[in-house]
Amino acid sequence: MKIPLYRLSLPVLLCSLVIPMIPVRADHHAKGSAPLLQTGDRVAFVGGGLIERARLNGYLETALTAGAGPKVTGLKFRNLGWSGDTVFNDARSYFGKPKEGRDRLKKIIGEWKPNVVLLNYGAEVALSAGRAWTDEASASKRSAGDWDESVAVFLEGYAKMIEEIRKDAVEGLREIVVVAPPPLENLGSPLPDHRESNRRMAKVRDALQGFAKENKARFIDLFGAMGGDEFDGKILAQSLTHDGLHFTEPGYRELARQLAVGVGYGTSPSSALADKLRERIIEKNRLFFHRWRPANETYLYLFRKHEQGRNAKEIPQFDPIIEKREREIEQLRNQLLKNSQG
Repeated sequence: MKIPLYRLSLPVLLCSLVIPMIPVRADHHAKGSAPLLQTGDRVAFVGGGLIERARLNGYLETALTAGAGPKVTGLKFRNLGWSGDTVFNDARSYFGKPKEGRDRLKKIIGEWKPNVVLLNYGAEVALSAGRAWTDEASASKRSAGDWDESVAVFLEGYAKMIEEIRKDAVEGLREIVVVAPPPLENLGSPLPDHRESNRRMAKVRDALQGFAKENKARFIDLFGAMGGDEFDGKILAQSLTHDGLHFTEPGYRELARQLAVGVGYGTSPSSALADKLRERIIEKNRLFFHRWRPANETYLYLFRKHEQGRNAKEIPQFDPIIEKREREIEQLRNQLLKNSQG
């Protein structure tokens, strides 16, 4: 019987990360497709907490920038994740109506103009079937009374979000990638038993696969790749999450590996130089976070800007510092790939 990767003991898992892997799970979305990333691409990660927390460890970006290979250069990434986000982007609003959140995403997409956007949504549906969703058109709550309606409202909002991203990114946008969420883990009482949630997650994954095809997007099945289809509700002795939901650093490393495999890339090299590359990526992400989501935004731009609004001029001063970090990242990446080939 095949053992899902996320149930392996931690030492076995860490050893497996340095061994090249045949992308057996990638065929249904990568086979026959052009490479995801091309020279000069601007890439955006968009999603909820899973994506936002990825900026703190750098594994997703490291796996993709190294996996793209030496012939692809000048890649730049932005993490636009926002904890609590849904396909309606409500959580991105501060003091205004829910539409403010959608507008905030539209603004950064319009400024960044990505060539590739990776989207990760769906866990919120599996965890909160039957909840109330935000209907962006009226900025009011739209009740989803049962499972089928919840999924329908979710997919409707998702399609609208993709439509808006394509409009705001204009002609440079080449690829939308729909990433199905990874499975949840059972870690025992007092934490929840996620058996039913994972059954719903499998249904969300199935719906997203058809949804991606309908919306001319690539599809990556992190749920299946990380053992969701073999989930049997057993309590795990070794885990990739803190609490069944939020990934640890080794968990993000495995998640990043599966994401890279899902787009047809191999396993990233593992070395001191790779660690240095990831450290630079983390620092670049930190700088961009403060550029994009500065503390005390109320004082800088909103209804208290009469007090400290003069300091808003300092926010664009992050840009040359970020660009310097990106040049360092490119140099380290090139050196890493050269060493791995030689």
